[in-house]
Amino acid sequence: MADRADAHIHLFEGGYQASFIKRLGIAVDEAVLYDSLVEEHGVTAALIVGYADLPWCADNHNYLVKMQKKYDWVYPATYVDATQPPIIEDLERFQSEGFVGITLYISGDDRVAALLKISDEVWEWLASRNWLVSVNSSGEAWIAWQQILGRHASLRLVMSHLGGPTQVGSPPSEDGVQEGIGTVLDLATYPEARVKLSGFYAITDPRHDYPHRATWPYVEALKNAFGVERLLWASDFTPSLDWLSFPQTLGLFGYMPFLSDTDCEKIEGGNLLALLDEVE
Repeated sequence: MADRADAHIHLFEGGYQASFIKRLGIAVDEAVLYDSLVEEHGVTAALIVGYADLPWCADNHNYLVKMQKKYDWVYPATYVDATQPPIIEDLERFQSEGFVGITLYISGDDRVAALLKISDEVWEWLASRNWLVSVNSSGEAWIAWQQILGRHASLRLVMSHLGGPTQVGSPPSEDGVQEGIGTVLDLATYPEARVKLSGFYAITDPRHDYPHRATWPYVEALKNAFGVERLLWASDFTPSLDWLSFPQTLGLFGYMPFLSDTDCEKIEGGNLLALLDEVE
């Protein structure tokens, strides 16, 4: 089995507050749980998507620093509030702490406006070091990235959850695909833009409808636009576990008739490992 690499997981001290596991009312060591999965499923690296926009996870950055020192599969991307972007000194500190990228959540006009105000100096620093810029967003909010990537074509934008289309209960038509992820497909012209094949439970109605056939036209369109080399498997651990088992987060690719075994190996690990090897 080829090495696998997970492009989107969360690690929170005490556990993700909205998870099924937290309904037990106890603290959960998510890193220990994921470490057991690493061994079982051959995962050699995971991009940790930071989040610190709520009081219960405000110290997520410092927690990820600790996890990076403890586990060799941890590759953290720290949460950045677009309305309070880092300066170069911040980025240099993040680098010294073992981070390999930043995470942005962009929704609403205020966040889009703030995104467009981030200085070119910051984007150039990130691009020149091959850092990953993991972004959760959807719809027309992706259009703003055309301006940024137009100036910084080597910036490694990594779009989460197929770009965040709304839930579908049946496979969309060509027009439906365009409506759902057209703004994501438009970014395929920028050579370093990539898409995470993740969050299928959030896109399919019902959420547990494995192997999520209703979303397959989105995946096929992304493959045709970006090429297999720019698609990344991501489990979305632990939120996904409310709806799926961990193996199902990657097992669905084997059902897709437009993906070969070689394609699946690249998506499940090879593509992300190649990116991480180039991060400074």
